[in-house]
This record gives sequence, structure tokens and C-alpha cells, in this order.
Amino acid sequence: MERVYLSDIQKVDRGQLDSRRLEMLENGYSSFESVLNNSNDPIALYRGTRPYEIADGRHRIYLARQKGYTSVSAKFV
Repeated sequence: MERVYLSDIQKVDRGQLDSRRLEMLENGYSSFESVLNNSNDPIALYRGTRPYEIADGRHRIYLARQKGYTSVSAKFV
């Protein structure tokens, strides 16, 4: 996995997301930090030109931006 700046990842519109999933990420059993950095279920991005397209992890990327993170761990597919 690599650290990727959120500014290098495509923007996610709130309207594209499931509010129940966002709620679970924010208030679930595991902390958001541990879900965000879970190597068993990493954020996945398509390698190519910036901004990188999201293969998996739109909700986590959206919340990371909302919480002020500047980068996330991700794998490229």
C-alpha cells in the first residue's frame, strides 16, 4: 500500500454516497482510523493520471476529507 494525497484522488459528491454507510463508518464498532487503515480491506484506486479514480473506498475517502486528513493509505489496481 502507498500513501496518497487526497488532493490526488477524484472528488466524491455527498449525493453519491449511502448515508447509512457513512453513519456506520463514523459510529461503528471500529474507530474510523482503524477502518481507514485496514490492510485487509484497503482503499483501492485505479492507477493512471491524476486525479486517481476510486475503485473502492468512496465513503472512507469522503469522510477522510471531511475530517481534515491530507492523505490515505491505498492500493493501486
